[in-house]
Amino acid sequence: MLGQQEYKRKNYHAALNFFNSVISQEKQPGITVLDCRAATSEKLGDLHAALKDGRRMISDYKSECEGYLRTGKILQLLDKDSVALGIYKYGLRNVSPSASKYQLLRELYESMNQKRRPREAKDPLTVLPTEVVQMIMSYLDFKHLVNWRDYLKSTPSLWATLDFSKAKANVPKTALQRYVRFSQGRVTKVVMSRFTTQQPTNVQYMVSSCKGIEHLEVDSGYANTSLIKAGQIAKNLKCLVLSASCPTSLDCVSQILGKCTTLVRAEFHRITHTGSFVPQWQGDMSRLRTLVLSVADIDLNRPEFMPSLDPLINMIPDIRELRLKNWISRIGLPKADGLNMKYLETLDLVNFRGEVNPEALPSLRNLVIHDCDRTLKRFMEEPMSDLRIDSLTELHLAIAHTLNLNSLLRLLGPKPPNLKKLRLSHCLAITTADLVTLIEMGVIDQLTELDLSGTRSVTDVIIQSMASRAHQLKKIRLSMTDITGVGVKALLRNPHSQLQYLGISYCWNVSADAVILARNIKGLTVESHHQEPKGRRKIRWE
Repeated sequence: MLGQQEYKRKNYHAALNFFNSVISQEKQPGITVLDCRAATSEKLGDLHAALKDGRRMISDYKSECEGYLRTGKILQLLDKDSVALGIYKYGLRNVSPSASKYQLLRELYESMNQKRRPREAKDPLTVLPTEVVQMIMSYLDFKHLVNWRDYLKSTPSLWATLDFSKAKANVPKTALQRYVRFSQGRVTKVVMSRFTTQQPTNVQYMVSSCKGIEHLEVDSGYANTSLIKAGQIAKNLKCLVLSASCPTSLDCVSQILGKCTTLVRAEFHRITHTGSFVPQWQGDMSRLRTLVLSVADIDLNRPEFMPSLDPLINMIPDIRELRLKNWISRIGLPKADGLNMKYLETLDLVNFRGEVNPEALPSLRNLVIHDCDRTLKRFMEEPMSDLRIDSLTELHLAIAHTLNLNSLLRLLGPKPPNLKKLRLSHCLAITTADLVTLIEMGVIDQLTELDLSGTRSVTDVIIQSMASRAHQLKKIRLSMTDITGVGVKALLRNPHSQLQYLGISYCWNVSADAVILARNIKGLTVESHHQEPKGRRKIRWE
């Protein structure tokens, strides 16, 4: 049968259309086609339609097992266990013991009846007060909570968070509906993962069934129209996170931000963009405090095809955290007056094309710049006193080929008062002399975290000089540098050391005994992955 073939291919809508066509043409449809349609409706989440077909099978084919089996299963999915047990019992009275599926019907009845009988040994959770049980179960995450669903389905408060991120298989819509019923529509946080693209209305179902949802994460692909409609329906949504597994068009992003005015946090980790499209940024975005906009699949050699941030800047005046990837700005970030981002604390830029004015951000604490040599050009030219940022606690500059000591000091000043984390990874213009100067000026003394990965000017001399002064250092990353075991041992033998993490992956000159020595130190985590380049003698790393 064509419908059964479509069902096996999981094309449930096509299968349902075929079964509807066959049933409409027959005065009394066969039990097989009715059972197939009921199974298809169940897969599509329409349990009431499946239940209607099951009852019709019992009415038209009273002596056959299929109707009782199908109806009992649907009733259990609807949490009507007592009714399902009655259906199985009714079927055993009407079906001949010689029927092919009679034994299965009896086993289901006995198994279900056994579960409902009182046992001599009692579950302690059935004896404890309800309040105590709720306190115990509140410590379980959603993955383990579902194992107790039969007992906890009458406790709505425990189902306020639905997190499907740890599901081992695709989640059917019937499971989603079941947990929404358990919560009595009181879900406030949901992580939608492992849902198939054949269930495009799941997001809309969640926000329409649970009006109080405040936190929504989507880790599966959905149509942009479904996401836009969900944003319109969710009147209390404060946090929206669309992962890299959920591609979103720039038009969809602009519509969601414009229509969902309650958002405080919005993250879009894979935005698709065509160079010819210009988004219309409209609506009230004044409540936004965190915004992540990551554009994928952009030709970095064609900046004219990168989306412009300029129309959006004035619409997010109270933003606290801004993370951008593959964007361009012609008016600067922020504008010269800095009034539109005076509360910004975290600025993270990847492949950003445009001028950055961090000195116009009085509250800036964390500055991260990846692949942004153009944004650092000003710091090579202007006076130090005009640009230093005393409020910085974390500075991360990665893959910056033009960054040197002068430009770095224009950002930090001679001795930054609040800096705790400094990352200069793959900064090729930083010389050994520059690092020596930073150490002598005391920049390293107050740091708790330092990352010099890929900066080839890092040598044992630098590490030895640093070890005698950096007493507050807890994490240091030195991967892909030219240090040897001498430098590693100098860090480890510092009597004032508070080191908790040491990253020395792909440091070809570090000997195995230095790695072993580091790993034997209690409380120190060592990361040292090594893959010998061709032509070198292989070293066994224990």
